[in-house]
Amino acid sequence: MALVLEKTSDLEIDIDTLWEKVTQKEPIDSDVGVIILRQHHSAFNTTCRSFNLKVWGKSLIQWVSLAFDKCPILELDYQEGEDILTTIRPHISDKKYTAVFYADTPLFERRTFLSVLDFVQTKRMNVCKLERGYIFVSDYIKTAERIYTSTCPNFAGKDEFMIAKDMESLEKISQILKSRIFDYHMKQGVQIIDKGSVSIDADVVIGNNVIIYPNNSLEGETIILDNVILNTGNVIINSRIGENTKLRNCVIMNSQIEKNSELEPFSVIDNGVVKK
Repeated sequence: MALVLEKTSDLEIDIDTLWEKVTQKEPIDSDVGVIILRQHHSAFNTTCRSFNLKVWGKSLIQWVSLAFDKCPILELDYQEGEDILTTIRPHISDKKYTAVFYADTPLFERRTFLSVLDFVQTKRMNVCKLERGYIFVSDYIKTAERIYTSTCPNFAGKDEFMIAKDMESLEKISQILKSRIFDYHMKQGVQIIDKGSVSIDADVVIGNNVIIYPNNSLEGETIILDNVILNTGNVIINSRIGENTKLRNCVIMNSQIEKNSELEPFSVIDNGVVKK
């Protein structure tokens, strides 16, 4: 099969549009401002602040942010023991509600946030304290001296408020996030053979009738279109793989492989376009 390799510096891939289509998020209350507290855990002993550590292509704080859809989000530095009200009071927005969560709970899910928000609105509460986070009526923050409430019923799953406080806890969180990513794709009909040897970053988009064999790594903003077969040993980074393509032991970086292609094993494509 004749292949033509064309050099390109920029792929014309509308990642955001495709990702919105596959996630199909339900609308969220538009009257909520979100504050995420960036608390660093020194037990990580890394040069990178702990909330910026990456898991499956996203930092911990980015994972937390996913729970809040398109709500305006403000990030604030925070140290354990600081008064929450004093920390957030100068930064509350004109939104009716202010949600305050921590950057070290990347397993927190959007559906839980929606459930808690609905509970607060239905019960007309001024403040709802969760295991690790709060939802306030913003006007309450302006005048309150203390937070007068107990922790509310647990809306979250058993792991959602697991704190990423050291490498051991981060490894547990990483495995749960990996399982969530795989579960999502497999429910969409993606066949993953040997999940233990396959890695898929959070922003990877995968089409219909795709088969992924062992020892494949899909990283960054990669798009795998319909009917692709990824045989063993591929590394694909920030690339687009066209329909009906077959790959084995290839490295594809920042590139576009057009439909119906079949590359030679051990091909390396960097910043290119491969046409059949």
